[in-house]
Amino acid sequence: MRIELAGGVTVAGRRAWAAGAAGPVALGEGQGADPGTPVALGPAEAGGADARAAVTALRRLTAAGGDLAAGAGVDLGAGFRSARLAGARGDQRDAVLAALRALGPRDADRLGERAAVLVALFGPAATKPVGAAAAQAVADGRWPAVHLASAASDVLGPEQLERLLALGAPGGFDPVGGGLPSALAAQLRPVLEPLPAPRRLALLLDLWERVLARHAEAERRRRLKATQSKQDRREALRKRRQRHDDDVFLAEFTAQRRTHEPATLAEAARWVPSDRLLGMHLDRLVADALGATALLHTAVAVTDHGVAEGLARVRPLLEATAKRFPEYDVYHANRRIPGLIGIPARPGVEVRALVRLLHPDRARDERFESTVRGHLTHARDYALVVLEAIGDLLENDWYRIPNWVVRNWVTSSLASWRADVGRLSADDPAGLPVPPAWMRQQLGMTDTLAERPGAADENEIVGDLLWYDELGDALALLDGHTRAADRRGANPVWRDHAPEPAPDPLVPRLDSVALAVSGAAQLVALGGRPEKAADWPGFTAALYAGLDVAEALDGEFRVAPEVAALDGTVVPGTRARFRVARGARTLADWSAYMGNCIAGPHYREGAAAGRRVLAALYGENGAVLANIELMPARPAVRGWLINEMSGRFNDSPDPELARHFRAWVATIPGRAPQPVPVPEPADAAGAPARRRTVPHVADAVGPALTELVRESRQQQAADAVREVYAELAGTGPESALVRLRRMDADTLTAAVRRVVGQPGPGLPGLWTATGSRPLAAAVERLDPELRERYDQLSLLARDAPLPKSLRRLVRQHALAPSYAMSVLALRVRAALGRLAYEDDPALAAALSRRPTVPLLCAFAVAAVCRPPATRLAVVLEPRRISVPGFPATSLDDREGPWQSALPAARELGADPDVFWERIAADGLRVPYSWTARGGWPALWARAQ
Repeated sequence: MRIELAGGVTVAGRRAWAAGAAGPVALGEGQGADPGTPVALGPAEAGGADARAAVTALRRLTAAGGDLAAGAGVDLGAGFRSARLAGARGDQRDAVLAALRALGPRDADRLGERAAVLVALFGPAATKPVGAAAAQAVADGRWPAVHLASAASDVLGPEQLERLLALGAPGGFDPVGGGLPSALAAQLRPVLEPLPAPRRLALLLDLWERVLARHAEAERRRRLKATQSKQDRREALRKRRQRHDDDVFLAEFTAQRRTHEPATLAEAARWVPSDRLLGMHLDRLVADALGATALLHTAVAVTDHGVAEGLARVRPLLEATAKRFPEYDVYHANRRIPGLIGIPARPGVEVRALVRLLHPDRARDERFESTVRGHLTHARDYALVVLEAIGDLLENDWYRIPNWVVRNWVTSSLASWRADVGRLSADDPAGLPVPPAWMRQQLGMTDTLAERPGAADENEIVGDLLWYDELGDALALLDGHTRAADRRGANPVWRDHAPEPAPDPLVPRLDSVALAVSGAAQLVALGGRPEKAADWPGFTAALYAGLDVAEALDGEFRVAPEVAALDGTVVPGTRARFRVARGARTLADWSAYMGNCIAGPHYREGAAAGRRVLAALYGENGAVLANIELMPARPAVRGWLINEMSGRFNDSPDPELARHFRAWVATIPGRAPQPVPVPEPADAAGAPARRRTVPHVADAVGPALTELVRESRQQQAADAVREVYAELAGTGPESALVRLRRMDADTLTAAVRRVVGQPGPGLPGLWTATGSRPLAAAVERLDPELRERYDQLSLLARDAPLPKSLRRLVRQHALAPSYAMSVLALRVRAALGRLAYEDDPALAAALSRRPTVPLLCAFAVAAVCRPPATRLAVVLEPRRISVPGFPATSLDDREGPWQSALPAARELGADPDVFWERIAADGLRVPYSWTARGGWPALWARAQ
């Protein structure tokens, strides 16, 4: 009997037993097994008792090391050894390492001779010193070092492997990060082989240290996060703070009336707060910002240095801050209010409590540490609520306060505060973003801190807003960043205290060695050339610099309709969701997380040509469980086949998931037969008529289209549009379009939300910019004969995959930016539509504050055709067409704003074909949040 085993080994004269539900199952006599099944291989004449004992030992081995360990040929007793049937993943080094981890140093002799084990792990580099270093690493339990050394043995020499085997990591952390050594070896070869041998080791050692540093950074962020409450208390704290402010004003109102008679509504309406009260209100805002800053710095110090030392480091800050909170204010801010949360209304209460704990007589025991941490639990909540209050004041509420009160406030000195605490941020004040000119004028500031003579700290005033910058930086510190995002020229109220850059899927991740190497291998596969570099970031940066990034990320795929229709479907029998890759960007995202080569040219080009479908299975938590390559069966009408299905790092996917998925794929219908082409007619001589040659679209249309695009860009002020996109991307105009096109839908929507909610271009500027499409305008102005001959030119106005001929056209240097601008405009409008459908507060506030007629009509039509799940205000009753407001408009006026808004509503994600049906059933309704400031007539008047 011949048995086919993993690794291409064929065994004769032996018998294999597999573990069955009722005991050992002898294979070969009408009994089969799945590829890669672990078996106990023994003498053909072995008895049942020996087979049962061997299969029991096999079960223990696979329970400890997985099915992979069975392929190492482990001694199972009575002449039996473990093995795996043909079809298993991995090679001998993978099996030996898995078995060695399962057996441990004591039972390592069951693997066979020590020399054979070392050769299996390290190949020809398995010298005696390497064996000694490996034995020490195994004894110490430093399995990640053994894993990496085994994978790197194909590209490193013996002395270099000894260096790798000496590496260590914090307990419980695996810097390699999973996957098989053979898979990591396959990725290391193209990455490191072009480099000199000494440089290979230096890069791997540097990568190891950087992965450890990233792990330490992640652990620090976790500890910082643990200092704060797990529940978001901002809304409750906002109400508590508002009640406290109300009580202060009501007390002043009652004191000025000098009577105990109940106040009338008219009397309350006529009452005007005193300048002193308004000034105190503004001063409390600054004090609360300083208090929140002190709490944040204390939380960071306690995390990094422990409670006792951390408090000692921030003691001057706490004591200086406590002076800003008089005892009277602390008492009232700490009062319990029935029905409201018990957290104090102002952060100064917690600051003063911490100062009291600094008394030298307090015992530094566990109770002391618990008390300190309790006072820091809501530091983040305080900071965010205070930031919100600052934004309301500086953007909306400042004009409600008399000018002289605002001027006195912004020019009040903070010199004493700065003398006590010094600079809390490392930046030079002269280099920080300053309040823009419009804000300085409104706040009564004549110059900035950098413009005033003398020492900066001695001349600092409230209007410099450095105290606000420090609050943002302190929040960033608590999130694990070094400082808040620097948004020069924008309203400083909207600085980003959690600056997480949009991830680039082509930049290798440092979460693990395996992910970093797979990312580098992907860059090599896409055309990057390995070059000598001093460290790992420099090495990967050189790989990245050699790529055509747009080519690598902008490819669109042809997906068979029968498979595309199943996109988003839950696989029966599982909770996994099937997702189809529509473009190269998706593949890059998958590859960055999964640590595989699915974004390589082989897969990408096949998907673009429609020869294969690339997909993924997502778990309930949003993580990718497996990548799949589907191929049409032959003939195609027979359905689809799974050509490849792999888990993370090319590991085998969950067997149960794979079984259900295979059964589901078998039900996908095949492609319909293609019609047989009709032969071309023959000429009089009997020869086929020669087809007239049509010039390529890039040659026929390119020159004329380039000139028209240039004229359209001048008419549509393309430079101003680029400035808006630069604001959206948070970068310079030169790289804005590239960065924005790399963003996925969620990242782009977040960027749009940020822009519409801040001064500057805001929502009107973004709407105007996305309406600028020079390429589409140029196509409309082309010669009608050319447009008729090349009817695919209409695709240039859509965000859809382009045929190869048009891809060549839009890659021309003069047309590429305009095409990118057109695609980006559609994506931004789709993001605006998502925000409107979700009734996003930032969009609602921007639409209510600064609408225009085209913008308002487009969003209103979209709300009619795709009603958001929120409270709606009735503008027009069903079956009515005359819209209230001045000037009056009609819904059916073909030249009016409502009919003109239908195409824009489609770009927002609505279906305008159902507009009249919705008007007849529900009338014209918009989200109530849009009309909160005076109703629809006031909103329409502002738009006019």
